[in-house]
Amino acid sequence: MTRATTTPEGFTLIELMVVVAVVTVMAMAAVPAVNSLTGANARAAAGELAGAMRWLFDTAALRHETCRLALDLDKATWWPECAARRDQAAGAGAPAPYSPEEDEALAERFPDERSAEARRLLARSRFGEFADRQVKRRELPGNAGFVEVWAQHLSEPAAKGMAYVYFYPQGQAETARVTIADAGHVYSVVLQPLTGRSRVVTGKPEVPR
Repeated sequence: MTRATTTPEGFTLIELMVVVAVVTVMAMAAVPAVNSLTGANARAAAGELAGAMRWLFDTAALRHETCRLALDLDKATWWPECAARRDQAAGAGAPAPYSPEEDEALAERFPDERSAEARRLLARSRFGEFADRQVKRRELPGNAGFVEVWAQHLSEPAAKGMAYVYFYPQGQAETARVTIADAGHVYSVVLQPLTGRSRVVTGKPEVPR
C-alpha cells in the first residue's frame, strides 16, 4: 500500500498582502522611536526654527514691522507674529516721550522686559499670528520638546509658559538661544542680532551676560 505524498502549498496573494501590511505598520511604528534614539526629531526641529528666524528677520525689515517668534514651551509649539506700530499706522510720526511714571507702570506690566525701549514698543504694538505658507504654526515632532529659551530682553532663560524672540524693522534682532531636546539629544538655535544669522549647535551654550 503506497502512502500519498503531499507537496507544500505556497502563500496565497491575500496572505502575502497581510504580511506586507503588518511589516509596513511595524516599520511606521518604529520610525518615531528610531528618530528619538538618533536625535533626528530634535535636530530637524532646530533646523526648522533656524530657518523661521532667518525668514522673520528678513520679513520684519521688508514690512517695516516688528515681528516675533512665539514659542509655547508647555505645548512644544511655535508660530510667527507681526505687528505694525500704532503710531506709524496712524501717521502720527514719532511717539510722545514717556514720563517716569509711565515707564514705571510699563515695568510692572512687562516684568520680564529688561529694556525700557522694548517695553514701550510692546505697549504700542498689537501682535497677531502671521499666516504664510513658508512659516506656519508648528509642533515639535515626536517627543522633542523645548528645554529653555533665552532672549536679550529676558533676565533669565524661560523654561515654561510662553517665550518670544523679537525681530525689528531696522534690520536687527535680539540675541537669542532656543534649546530643544529629545531622548538626551540636545540642540540649540543661536540667533545673531545684527545679521539675523541663525545656526544650529550641539548642546546648550552659555547665555551671554
